[in-house]
Amino acid sequence: MTSHLVLVPGFGGFDALGSLRYYHGVTEVLQAGDDERPVHYFTNLPTASVQTRAQALQSWLSELRNRRAIAPEDEIHLVGHSTGGLDLRQLLINLRNQQEQKCADSPLPLLKQLRTVQFISTPHQGTALAHRLGSSLPQVLASRLFLRVMYEGARGLRGVGLGVLGRALMTLSPRQQTADWIDAIIDTLVRCYSREASLPRATARGTYFDLLRWLLHMTSDFTVITDLDPAPASLAPPSPAHAGDAELAAEAAFIEEHHIQVRSIVTVAPPSKAWPPTLFNVLHALTAFNPPQRLRRTRQLRELWTSKHQVLRPTDNDGIVNSVSQVWPDEARSHLLQGDHADVIGHFSAQCPPSQASVAATTFRQYDLLNSPAGFDQRRFIRLWKDIGRFTASQQHREATAPRPRGGARIHHIGSAPPHRADS
Repeated sequence: MTSHLVLVPGFGGFDALGSLRYYHGVTEVLQAGDDERPVHYFTNLPTASVQTRAQALQSWLSELRNRRAIAPEDEIHLVGHSTGGLDLRQLLINLRNQQEQKCADSPLPLLKQLRTVQFISTPHQGTALAHRLGSSLPQVLASRLFLRVMYEGARGLRGVGLGVLGRALMTLSPRQQTADWIDAIIDTLVRCYSREASLPRATARGTYFDLLRWLLHMTSDFTVITDLDPAPASLAPPSPAHAGDAELAAEAAFIEEHHIQVRSIVTVAPPSKAWPPTLFNVLHALTAFNPPQRLRRTRQLRELWTSKHQVLRPTDNDGIVNSVSQVWPDEARSHLLQGDHADVIGHFSAQCPPSQASVAATTFRQYDLLNSPAGFDQRRFIRLWKDIGRFTASQQHREATAPRPRGGARIHHIGSAPPHRADS
């Protein structure tokens, strides 16, 4: 039996794009020491609806099982960041519906393999940022038009044009004077074209077509913005972020029935006073400003690795998602972490920023995408992902001797979580 860890990306949906890897440095932490469990990274549709993304994830997992990359006796542990966490909830909802409808393709084999589901910075009840950016038709149309212009521009310039543009921007914008998210864009443009040997040229072509396909997906389907809106229009399709009390109770009963352990990592970062305003300043302010009614509550959570508690208010957020929205299924199974939305997936201040001379290398780069004042660093990153690995390890191998209630299901209380211990 092998224990498989599956990581699902959030908004954007890529595993690697240009010089940017979505989960940067996670494999190295998870597989440090004697831990040799396989780690799978799912490449999702970037901005499709949560329902579409969840269906794509189920199809991908089924393909891994059909090819015996995941054997029938193996265990599966799911981790979702941001919108990827909503994809996981929707996956579980779909599996429940398939079970109730007794579909020909039974979900039971997959359900028997699922052991844990962990959510990181997930907008379980949506985010005010999506409400700000997508609450009106003109805003949605403007976003779609911008993406279409980006796609048509990339297609017209082709790989060589994007490469030349990237090098020109690099000359005009010294790396030490630009934000990391701008550097990530420039580096990706540079990697779309290479004059070197055949393999670098082929790699550059692949980067170009990956970028083109990613932009095309977003211009074709941008439904996810509605799924993330805490106060969507009345005709909006159903989303886990819009679930009422009855649906939430059904979700809780389902994971209890199948003994799936769940927990949420809730991130929060303080507002920045930097001047001129940075990207984080703008996003944090938009997310904090006048949250919709669904998010107007307070939560009291225990901090991860300590016994301290902090009261979260509707305006508290990590730069992208209101922190109170990240609590699920309850406060007992949600733990607070100081860090911004990108810190937790490896994009915090790099100890050794890349030099401009080496940006065309095939290695992926670490970028401090949001540059918040949360103080997240390499030590905290390692500690977080070791903790995520320990949570999965503590839930492996369900006890065959566990008592069973009438009907054959084992009795198991999912409120208990493995003890947290500090790294040496």
